[in-house]
Amino acid sequence: MDRHLVSTGPRRGSMIAVLLLLVLCGCGRAPKESDRPDIFLITVDTLRANHLGCYGYSWNTTPNIDAFAKSALLFEQCRSHASETRASFSSVLSGFLPHETKVIENIPLVPPIDSLPEILRDRGYVTLAVVSNYVLREGNGFDQGFDIFDDTMEERELVRKWPERMAGATADRVIALLEEYRDEPLFVWVHFQDPHGPYLPPPEYREMFKDREREPLIVPANESESGRGGIPAYNLLKEERDFYRYVAQYDGEIRYLDEQFGRIVGALEDLGLLDNGLVIFTADHAEGMGENNYFFGHGENLYDSVTHVPLIVKKGAELVGRRTEFVQHLDIVPTVMKVAGVDLDPRFRGIDLREPDGAPREIFAVANPLPSGELRYSLVAGGFKLIHTPGLDLYELFDLKTDPFEETNLFSLEQHRNRADGMAARLDEIRNEDRLDLPGKAVPRDLSDEEKEKLKALGYFR
Repeated sequence: MDRHLVSTGPRRGSMIAVLLLLVLCGCGRAPKESDRPDIFLITVDTLRANHLGCYGYSWNTTPNIDAFAKSALLFEQCRSHASETRASFSSVLSGFLPHETKVIENIPLVPPIDSLPEILRDRGYVTLAVVSNYVLREGNGFDQGFDIFDDTMEERELVRKWPERMAGATADRVIALLEEYRDEPLFVWVHFQDPHGPYLPPPEYREMFKDREREPLIVPANESESGRGGIPAYNLLKEERDFYRYVAQYDGEIRYLDEQFGRIVGALEDLGLLDNGLVIFTADHAEGMGENNYFFGHGENLYDSVTHVPLIVKKGAELVGRRTEFVQHLDIVPTVMKVAGVDLDPRFRGIDLREPDGAPREIFAVANPLPSGELRYSLVAGGFKLIHTPGLDLYELFDLKTDPFEETNLFSLEQHRNRADGMAARLDEIRNEDRLDLPGKAVPRDLSDEEKEKLKALGYFR
């Protein structure tokens, strides 16, 4: 439809022309032929919940997200199922755990899994995706089920020159697709790469959070891609070693991302897509900021610093407020399917976030393999978290309510013996449970030398 027709104006006395004008200018938008609600999944790479104003952050990083949250339902305690992008999204898009989808390291999401976009496309939805992280590019399985999967990354990250798409270009493409397909029942997945390291936002955001009135805190630089004990090599900003400068740059990335998020929400509103649509905003994982001596990275552990993510859900004017119970990414697929009127697979562990059932939640997660190839696992239950590293025979138990930074390991204390043993047994049960039962073993696909170098530089391939 040509928006330039508006300039001619309606003929006097013509009700049809008046209605056409209202539709073309975005006022009184005509209803869609389908009564299926539009669904928008907006995700951000590497975004900590506690760096958003609506989650209590004191710096003004997220005015647009904060405004959105005021008219939506905010979950204070959401956890991801992995601290790495691909494994996390295998759960977000399938409703199953990473060890069941077998998406670990460079193993792709395999076709036998009925992904959310496939399910919705089969029911008449037009499915669109705009992704900006190289590891989500076409060919890794995350494109399955999408009518349009846009992984164009013509920009180059300023430090390493690897492919990416910055938030402004991502928002441009999303808004163009919304305008083109606004009259169809839509499922749209948007993934912003910002604020993934290295933290180097556009110039106008680089000094926005510089003045923190603190003495410099020098952090050593690591030669490897690890964030253990120092700054990962892929995240180094020239000779900069001040902890607070990195945090300020990270916040600048968030502020840039926030403005682009605001543009998309504004477009949804202008196009009349917010009235009955479902919008889910979350992150694939978070980012270590020095907790547990782990700096400016993710993927290597399962502490809350890398698994506590924002989750904000809006469904017209139906959902508003804040909830404090623990929820998880596995709840996204059941919520979307219920909103879309699709029967739930009985194998799903997640629930419809709109209708809490009050049952105790168990949140299972997995981290990238150790050099030995072994995985690490965690279980959140009853406000406690247990982390198990089998290769080191190490258990860590934390009370997340009294020890949110996970500094005191309670596992060996006698007063927590029953809880620790029970959670350890339950963790083993879940990690040995496979509700998908996919055929064969997960086999990593062969990567080209170029892919390996790019993934290594991005901090994903070690």
